[in-house]
Amino acid sequence: MARRRKKRKKPVVERIWVRIRANLISGMVVIVPLGVSAYVIQLFYRLTAGRITPALNRVTEEWPAYLTAGFSVLLLFIVLYGVGLVAAVVVGRRLIALAESIIRRIPLVKGVYGASKQIVETLLSQSEGDGFQSVALVEFPRRGIYSLAFVTGTIEMEGREFYKVFVPTTPNPTSGYFEIMDPSLVRLTGFSVEEGVKILMSGGILAPETIGGESSGITGGSAC
Repeated sequence: MARRRKKRKKPVVERIWVRIRANLISGMVVIVPLGVSAYVIQLFYRLTAGRITPALNRVTEEWPAYLTAGFSVLLLFIVLYGVGLVAAVVVGRRLIALAESIIRRIPLVKGVYGASKQIVETLLSQSEGDGFQSVALVEFPRRGIYSLAFVTGTIEMEGREFYKVFVPTTPNPTSGYFEIMDPSLVRLTGFSVEEGVKILMSGGILAPETIGGESSGITGGSAC
């Protein structure tokens, strides 16, 4: 019988490096999601409560910065809740409808307001048929390169149905490209919208090892 070969031990330096690398990766797994979450929260704060803070500074000059920021968030919450409460009653709906009708008559502003409102309603919608309907793979920006995309609905052109597709950027999925694509070029992944957002915000780190895809079932011709 052939003698069993002794398993060669890795050099000390290599073993140390393997341990260091494992700890670094473990640290990244904890820190990166926290960093991305902090970035999203900070971005949301700047777009909302951050707009209130400068005005509050005039009244709360002697307050510590963290108290002013916290009060801004609380004030924003109260305003959002109050507007939602007013919007829920008949009188509130009429007032909001009147304000919207005035805004929609202002050139340029009406386009920005309408688009912003539709985007927010789409992103926050929980009813079936609204918002992002499914996660798909599309060849974008050119053939041979696949991008994760969200199907937002269908549109009819020349007697045929096409997909309305939003191709977001990463790690910030709030910006991206709107495409109208032939159904044969859209491959559904089976991912939930939440899973798709996680993959995008992680820069692909949370993507599975394999992605199944199947062509959409919408009736349509082949790509031109």
